[in-house]
Amino acid sequence: MKKVMLLLALVAVLVPFAVPAGAQNVKASLGEYVLAPGTPPVMSIPFKPAPAATPKYCKPCLFYTGDFNYNGGNPPANGLFNGDDAPISITAQVWGAFVVPKGKTWTITKLFVNTLSNGSTVDPTVSWYINKGVTNGSGGKTVASGTAKQGWTATGRSGFGLTEYTDMATLKKAVKIKAGTYFLNVYTSCTTSSCNGDLFYESDQESQPGINQYPAGKKGEQPWDNSFFNSSSFGITWENTTSVCGSGAGCDQFSMGAVGKSSD
Repeated sequence: MKKVMLLLALVAVLVPFAVPAGAQNVKASLGEYVLAPGTPPVMSIPFKPAPAATPKYCKPCLFYTGDFNYNGGNPPANGLFNGDDAPISITAQVWGAFVVPKGKTWTITKLFVNTLSNGSTVDPTVSWYINKGVTNGSGGKTVASGTAKQGWTATGRSGFGLTEYTDMATLKKAVKIKAGTYFLNVYTSCTTSSCNGDLFYESDQESQPGINQYPAGKKGEQPWDNSFFNSSSFGITWENTTSVCGSGAGCDQFSMGAVGKSSD
């Protein structure tokens, strides 16, 4: 029922991307603005690729899932709401899975997600979380969390009429985690009146291997189809993102990464 409600068609042809007047007009996924049920997302403006390379800010890079890339994905990349816009009363979180390899310990100093947005201004601080054991219906257990200085830098890419930014959380204190599967959320926030109507969609990436992923060239380096969406605003509680976005609409993996050092 939830998926049916989320995938109500607006029109079957391209329409200009409009800033919604309130929460009741905002969709959970970007594809819902420009697709009819059963059809893949179609961008409303040409894709603008960035130069090929693992992002310079991911150094030393622990992992990067890859770039938002309409041309290289099958299905085309989408976007899922991930942020807090208090003026229009929307909160939603995307939790992307990542794996620390067997026998390794990671010391994480920065976490980041790539976000499609119509706003160039965000709060000076951002919330971040690392959980374990996330499943359908459950957020698992938080192993590390906090607030951090929020970086907001354009990547050079765009889609759905929105500009893509890297939302970088520079941790106040490094976090050490051992081998295992974890779930990352960096929660983009804009909570002042100047942010009214701003939208924050975490960039989906649909390429295996990911475009410019790190480590490079390995298919499935980080988990596929193991991301979750949680939002009281959209009435969805810890649901796999492939179910939220619907068949043929992407959301198999999200564009995100971590900076730090790996040790045995």
